[in-house]
Amino acid sequence: MQEEIFNNYYDKLYSYALSKTRSKDDALDLVNDIFLAIYSYLNKGLKIEKPDNLIWKIASNCWKKKATKYIKEKNIIHDDLVLENISTSCDEIEKIIYQDIMNNLKDFNLTENEELCFNAYYKKGLSIKEISNRYSIDTNNIKYYLYNSRKKIKEKYDA
Repeated sequence: MQEEIFNNYYDKLYSYALSKTRSKDDALDLVNDIFLAIYSYLNKGLKIEKPDNLIWKIASNCWKKKATKYIKEKNIIHDDLVLENISTSCDEIEKIIYQDIMNNLKDFNLTENEELCFNAYYKKGLSIKEISNRYSIDTNNIKYYLYNSRKKIKEKYDA
C-alpha cells in the first residue's frame, strides 16, 4: 500500500510543496516529511475510510509545522521595505510566512493593543522600551500583548 501511495501522490505532493516553499530543496524536505507522517500513520494499523482526505490533511499539517518551525527559528519578521531588498540567498519560506502573517493580521483576532504592539515590535523594529515610550503602555503589558499575539498566530498555524 505504501508503494501505491508513493506512486499515486508523489508528483501531486511535490507540486503542493513547491507551491508552498518556492524552493526545490525545501519542497523535497517537505515531501519527505509528508511521506514519513503518512507511513507512520499507516503503520498504526488504523482503518482509513478516505485516504485522499487523510493524505492532504497530513500534507497541510506538515506544511504548518514547517512554517511554524521557521517562525520560531528565525524569530524575525522583516519590514516590507526591508523584505524587498533581502538578497536571494535569504530563505524563501521566511518571506512567504512573513507575507502571510502581515497580510492576514486581521485573521488572527488580535485585540487593538496586541496588533499595535505586534506591528511596532516586528514590523517597525521598535524595542519594548521604545514602544512603551511612544504609546504610553507599560512594558509588562507590552510583553503580555506580544505573548498573546504570538500565541494566537501559532494557534492559527497549528489548527
